[in-house]
Amino acid sequence: MLDKSEIYSRFKERNKEHFFRLLFPFSKKENAVIAKEVIRLCTLLSDKHRDYFEEYYLLIEEAQKHREVSSIDTISILEMIKKEGQIGTHTIPAFIGSTLLHTSYDKDKFDQYKALTLLTIARLSYIGNHDSKILTLCNEIRKFSDGIREDLASFLPNIDAVNFTELIHQFSSLIDNSSLLDTTDQVIIWLNRYKVPFKDAHDLNVGYRRNANTQRFRKNGALTVKPSVHLNDEGDTAVEISQLHFEHKHVENWQGEDFADNDSRSLNVITSSDNCSKSEVLGAIQAKAIFENLKKKAMHLPCDIYSMTDHELYTLVESCEDSLLARQDEDIAKLLLLMLITGNTEDQIKRTKVQRCNNKKRQIKWVVRTHRLPSQSIREELKFLTQNISTTILFPLPDFITARLGSLKFSKLHTSDLKAYLQSINKSKGIHLTLTKVSNYLSDYCAHINIDPVIPHIISGIDNKVLPAVFYTQIPLSTLLNHFQDYLSHLSAYSKEGLWHTDDESQIGHDEYIGSPLHIEHEKLTYLFTSLKDQIHENKRRTDVYFSDNGHNDITLMTQFVLMLASGYRPVTGWFGKHEDFHLPTAIYWINDKNTSMGDSSRCILLADIAVLYLEHYIDYLHQAVIYHGNRTPSLKQRYEKSLTSKEHFFFYRQDNHFDDVIPSNYAQFADKLFPLQPNWARHHIRSLLCHHAVAPELISAWMGHQDIGKQAFHSFSQLSQTQLKQISFIINQHLIELGLGSDI
Repeated sequence: MLDKSEIYSRFKERNKEHFFRLLFPFSKKENAVIAKEVIRLCTLLSDKHRDYFEEYYLLIEEAQKHREVSSIDTISILEMIKKEGQIGTHTIPAFIGSTLLHTSYDKDKFDQYKALTLLTIARLSYIGNHDSKILTLCNEIRKFSDGIREDLASFLPNIDAVNFTELIHQFSSLIDNSSLLDTTDQVIIWLNRYKVPFKDAHDLNVGYRRNANTQRFRKNGALTVKPSVHLNDEGDTAVEISQLHFEHKHVENWQGEDFADNDSRSLNVITSSDNCSKSEVLGAIQAKAIFENLKKKAMHLPCDIYSMTDHELYTLVESCEDSLLARQDEDIAKLLLLMLITGNTEDQIKRTKVQRCNNKKRQIKWVVRTHRLPSQSIREELKFLTQNISTTILFPLPDFITARLGSLKFSKLHTSDLKAYLQSINKSKGIHLTLTKVSNYLSDYCAHINIDPVIPHIISGIDNKVLPAVFYTQIPLSTLLNHFQDYLSHLSAYSKEGLWHTDDESQIGHDEYIGSPLHIEHEKLTYLFTSLKDQIHENKRRTDVYFSDNGHNDITLMTQFVLMLASGYRPVTGWFGKHEDFHLPTAIYWINDKNTSMGDSSRCILLADIAVLYLEHYIDYLHQAVIYHGNRTPSLKQRYEKSLTSKEHFFFYRQDNHFDDVIPSNYAQFADKLFPLQPNWARHHIRSLLCHHAVAPELISAWMGHQDIGKQAFHSFSQLSQTQLKQISFIINQHLIELGLGSDI
């Protein structure tokens, strides 16, 4: 009878044989390619990691048995498996065949991870019962090579700088401190898919097999809940719950930006303390009335009864200052003034982070705001294209408010205390101050003097889901602080005591930026367009090159880059629409880039003159291509004709005489060698540009297709007109000229 050690030994040998059958499942020619790649990976893996795996020698030995001269390359193995639809069956060979498609990625780093993964799955296979981890890790490497793990790339530890044990510790640290990372829960899940198999291989953990499968609802999409919006102090509020649907299972960070204001399926939950009616019909009417008032309030009209008047502001400031000087109700007065300054509610103030002076008194001096965006997570090899961004802002507070203030907790104060204080003022002065008016005054003031809504949003530190424009805007830190100082000066004008000076000039004038890093520097964009124009002119010297796959793709990308800057078109399937969407004589462009919305959410913009010239040039190229390919390649001729007649989308890519639709993933693949940033980078760049030129925020929203609280830009009460879009068209046209696009098209 065999003892346990002999049984385990035989079982381990059986696992090895099974693994090698999975690794080399094809004919001699394909297996030779796999063997060559296995030997290459084992050879290049750093000694820091190789020393942990005795499996290294077994893999080399087995691969040598299959080594032969083969005429096919590694990626052909993956293409063959994909063509036969057997990714799930041949997971390990598909992983071996994975090759980086994007040249902007760090190939050495990828190869090290791929080699370490090979040894890891070999060990887990020998141990047994780790099938799910092997499958998951192989798929992660393959998907990374395809370029669909862009959000993960900037978080993967530097594998060359550490050994295997330290690498696992770094993965654990990233996951354990995920709350400090500016990333999504999905990225943490992906990091775990590396960490768990690596750790099991390192610790030689025994695998396990599940005996039951759980049933889960797996339909693509997500629910987002926006912060509640308050109409008044009586409890009339609205909470918007949206259901976002995505076409693909994989959703990158930038797609979350563009879906943030998409008018998808949504539900607005209205609450009111006055709803005593048992009738559902009356309740629905009341809820609709509250929601309509909230929409009206979001317009910041001068006649809004829920906004604070100048007289009410003067009375509030005077009453709070009197309380502070008399040292009566000090905490109440300070909390109300802090709400007025920061645009926060009582609860938000109590959760606000502060920074103190370094002197002995340790007095509270600044409110600390952290402004993080998904676009700030950029992998190391692309950071040279973007600008350095600060994520922390310190807003100075007046000394007379923070004196003798230990913290902003105000633990002894309740909402009823604040309301009672305001009621006493209302009764004595004959006014109607409310907590909602106090906390909303910052946004109302900024709207009335035409300050971009991103400014008060950052000052208030509110959830980014509330304002879609936040994702796309870059603001100089000095501009942000100057606006805040101007606001304090405005409040001080209502003060009799002159107490509002902050004596803080330390941050103003620093060459730092807040928000999106994708407002690209002028020189870098100029270099991009100059290089691409030179390549197109070089292609023109030979007709066969000019109408080849590369020639077509170069002209397509050039026209797309110009349109991205000129239109703000969201990256969607059928990006940039069809030929019939353009009316070149009037430069009007019909855009329908909210393809998950309910109802008509399209818009029309005016294209810059330079953009019209590039469109005309692209149309001429399509006509010439029809003639050139007429007798040579009928299928290509038909595709060009369909673009011109609007039977197919206007743009498409070519690869090996096949057609690839203009979707974000295909764009990322073809643009990678030129400008490998996220597909919607131009929306970030242009919104920041328009903000710098002080264009009216409503006009920018109209151009970008943003909606606020269910209100489209050109709604029935809007004061905007289509002719005002000429201002944006002119600014963009000047910008395109400055980038060298105005001549020698």
